[in-house]
Amino acid sequence: MTESPTLDYYLILAGPASAAMSSRGGHRPWCIEAVYLFDAKQLLDEQQTRRAKTGIASSVRAAQWAAAEIYPRATNRTLPMSSVQVELLKFFAAA
Repeated sequence: MTESPTLDYYLILAGPASAAMSSRGGHRPWCIEAVYLFDAKQLLDEQQTRRAKTGIASSVRAAQWAAAEIYPRATNRTLPMSSVQVELLKFFAAA
């Protein structure tokens, strides 16, 4: 995260969850399981209100992730995805 006032959104393309271990020498396929869109100003305000760390490895709560999801569930309707966009994202799903 950044505290830059010029940033509007964070777009997160997330793959499958993995164990907390080194990926060195391993193989992880490039796939997208979920997409999240965070309002940068709102997220920063929420983080500062609860005195959470900003920067690398910011602590974002599960409820914030759920509210920001735009794919596969369209919880966040700020910038709705078209049916074509949704279908194109499916090409990046895990096999």
